[in-house]
Amino acid sequence: MATIRDVAQKAGVSVATVSNYLNASKPVSRAVSERIKQAVEELHYTPSTAAKNLRGQKNHEIGILLPNLDDPYYVQIFQGIEKAFSNSDYFLNIAFSDDAPELERAALEGFSSKQVCGLILVSCQPDAWKYYYDRFTSRGFPIVMIDRRIKSLDANFVSVDSETSVRQLASALLQQGFRSVFLFCGAEGFTCEDGCVAAFRGAHAQSGEALSAEQIIRSPMSKEAAFSRTVSLLRTQRPDAIITTSSLLATGVIEGLHLLGFTTDEIPVLTLGEEHWNRYTQTFASFSTSRPAIKAGDMAARLLLGQLVSPLRDTEQAILHDNALQNNLLRSGLFTHSRPQPRCAGSDKLRIMLLDNPSVHLFQGLIRNFEQLTGIQTEIRFLPHHAIFDEIRTGTAHYDVTMFDIPWLPLLAGSVLDDFTNELDSFDTSQFFPNCFQHFGAFRGRIYGIPFMYAPQMLYYRKDLFADSALRAEFERETGASLRPPTTLKEYNAVAAFFTRNTDAVDYGVSVAAAYNECFAPELYFRLHAFQSQILGVLVVGIQAQHTPLHLVHNIGDDGRPAFDNPQTLKAYINFRRTIHLAKPDYLQATDVSIVDDFLRGDTAMLITYPSFLTNSTDLRRSSTSIGCSLVPGRRPLLGGWSFGVSCQSAQREQALAFLRWTCDEGISNYFTIMGGQTAISNTYTNDEMVKLYPWLPLYFKTYPNTQPQYQLSFPDGRPIPSKQIDDVLCKWAYKCLIYNMDISAAIAATNQELTELLSQ
Repeated sequence: MATIRDVAQKAGVSVATVSNYLNASKPVSRAVSERIKQAVEELHYTPSTAAKNLRGQKNHEIGILLPNLDDPYYVQIFQGIEKAFSNSDYFLNIAFSDDAPELERAALEGFSSKQVCGLILVSCQPDAWKYYYDRFTSRGFPIVMIDRRIKSLDANFVSVDSETSVRQLASALLQQGFRSVFLFCGAEGFTCEDGCVAAFRGAHAQSGEALSAEQIIRSPMSKEAAFSRTVSLLRTQRPDAIITTSSLLATGVIEGLHLLGFTTDEIPVLTLGEEHWNRYTQTFASFSTSRPAIKAGDMAARLLLGQLVSPLRDTEQAILHDNALQNNLLRSGLFTHSRPQPRCAGSDKLRIMLLDNPSVHLFQGLIRNFEQLTGIQTEIRFLPHHAIFDEIRTGTAHYDVTMFDIPWLPLLAGSVLDDFTNELDSFDTSQFFPNCFQHFGAFRGRIYGIPFMYAPQMLYYRKDLFADSALRAEFERETGASLRPPTTLKEYNAVAAFFTRNTDAVDYGVSVAAAYNECFAPELYFRLHAFQSQILGVLVVGIQAQHTPLHLVHNIGDDGRPAFDNPQTLKAYINFRRTIHLAKPDYLQATDVSIVDDFLRGDTAMLITYPSFLTNSTDLRRSSTSIGCSLVPGRRPLLGGWSFGVSCQSAQREQALAFLRWTCDEGISNYFTIMGGQTAISNTYTNDEMVKLYPWLPLYFKTYPNTQPQYQLSFPDGRPIPSKQIDDVLCKWAYKCLIYNMDISAAIAATNQELTELLSQ
C-alpha cells in the first residue's frame, strides 16, 4: 500500500507539500498540484481518514441519509448532492433508513463513529429534535434537512413546494367533473406529506366538493404498500382519479389497477414526479409533475458547504417550485375524452365461501383479477371459523367453492367436497411445499382440496429488549444463562418470568389466548408436541422425520383407546400452568387478535401465534428492525392452514376448478404475500425481491420440516374422528386444571376417560 512518502518521492516534492495539497491547508502551485495528482493516481494512494483524525485535522467526510434509492426522487436528490461535491475534497458516506427510526439512528451512530463533518438527511423522525440537538446542532454540527422538517430543530432546510402542486392537481380534476378523487401520500408527521394533505383538503373546500376521510390514504413510501392499499380500496370503491405524492407510490397504484383490470384511462393516476428529458413518457401515470429533485440535492449540498466554510453563519431555507403544473396538466389530454363507466357484473356468479380472517380479506381484493382473466363473476361470503364449518356440514349454504380448515377434511371428503383427482394433471403440484398437497388436500389417496394458506406457529419477540446490555447482564446474574430467544419451553418460562417480575422494561413476558377453544387448542397442541405426548395412541412425528402414508400413521391403537394419560402429557401441563401464571392476567378474555395487539403495543416481550394474525397490523419489512422471529420453543410448531375445495352441490364445477387453478399461480401468490398473506407456494418464500421486502420469509420456509400438522385421525375401521370434538374435550379439562387449579393428574385422567367415551360412540 502506497504511503504519503511514496507520493512525495514520485512527485519530487516534500511530504509537507503533499499534505498541503491533500488537505488544502496551504496553497500549492498548479504545476506542483498536477505532479502530485498524477503520483496519487499512479500509486492508487488513498489518504487515511484515521490518520488525519489522529493529527487533529478536520475530517472531510459527509454523511448522506436517505430513505432509499428505490424512489426516483431520492435518486435524483443524491445525484444533485454528488454533483455539488464532485469538485471538492469531501467524501460522501451514504446510508438508508427505509423510513424506520431504528435504522435512522443506527446510521447516525455510524456517521458519528466515522466523525463526519456534516450531514444531509431526509428524516423519518419528525419529533426527534432533542436527539438531533443533543448530538449535533448544540455543538455547532451542520445539518441540512430535505423536505421533512425535524420540528423545532434549527437547521438548514431545502424543500420542493409539493403543496402547491397537489392543490393544483386536485383543483383541476374537480373543475373537470372528477368527484371521487383519492390522495395516496406518506406517513402522518412528515411535514411534506402533511402539507400535501392540507392542500388536498383545501382544494376540496375551495370547490365546495365534499371530502371523506377515506379519500386520503396514508401509506409507507413503497410501491408494495401502495399496491396493497390500491387492491384493498378497489374492493369497495371505484375512484374517479388518484393523486400520489411520489412516482414510487404511483407505480404501486398502477400495478394494483392493472391487476384488477383497470387502465389509467378508466382511473387516471396523477403523481408528483421528477424532471426528465422524456417528461411525458418516463412514467405510466396519466400525468407527472416535474419536481427539481437534482436542484434540491445540489442546493442542500451548497448550504452545507457554506456552513462548513463559515460555521457561524445563520441557518437558511430554500423552497423550490415544480416545473409542470396547471397549463401542462390541461394540455396533457387527460380531459379530452369521456371517462368510461364501470363495468356491469354478469348474472351467473361463482359463489365462494371464505374465512373471516384479515389475510383472507386481503386475498378477496385480488379476485377481480380472476374475473377479468376468465370473465367469471364471483359472489363472496365471509364466515367465522366455527360458522363456516357448521354451514358446509349442514349443506344449508349454497356455494361452489369453499375454504376449509385442514383437520376437517376427513369429515367433508366425498360428502361435501368434490373429488377432482382426475383433473389433477391440470394443476402444478410441484410448486407447493413438500408433502403440503397431501396434508392440505388428500384423503385416502383422493384429492379434495388445493392448499391455500400456509401458517406455521412462530415465536415473535422484542429485539430491543433481548439486545439491551443492561437487561442481558441482569438476566445472566439472576439465571446464570444468556438472554436469548428461548429454544425450549423451560427456557421460555424463565424468560417470561424475568420480564414479568424482574424488570420495568415491559409489563409481561407473554400473553396466552384462552377466550375460546379455537384459540386455546393451538396453545395446548404445540406444547404436547414439544414434550412428545401421545394424544390418541400415536406418537406425534414431524413431516420430515417420517414418510409413512398418513392413513397408516395416524390411526389410534388396535384397542381403539386413547393414550392421553402419560408422563409426557403431565410434563406439558405442568409447564403450561407455569406459563399461564406468568402471562398477562386477562387470558380468559384474550383472543388470537388481542394477544397480537398486546405485543405490538409493547405490553409483552414475546408472542406465539400464526403469522396470519399479524396481517394488517405491522409492516414486516420495517418491523424486522425491532421485532424478531424464531421457531417456537420446543421446535415443533403446529401447522395451521386452509385449502380451497369444490362443493359437491356446485352446478359450475368447471368454473370452480378454474378458480382453484388461478389460486395456484405464482404471480397471485406473490401479490398475496406482498399484501400480508401466507401462501402455500414455496417459490414465493425464496424469491429474492420478496425476501428483500420481507426478511422473515426464509424462516417460514425453513420452519416447514419441523411443523406438526393437525393430523387426519381415524378409527381402526377407517371412520374419521371428529377433530373439533376432540379439541373440545381437551380444552374443557385443560381449562379446569390449568386455569382453575384442578389437580393436573386428575384432569388428564378425566380427559382420557372422556375421549374413550367419545370414541366408543
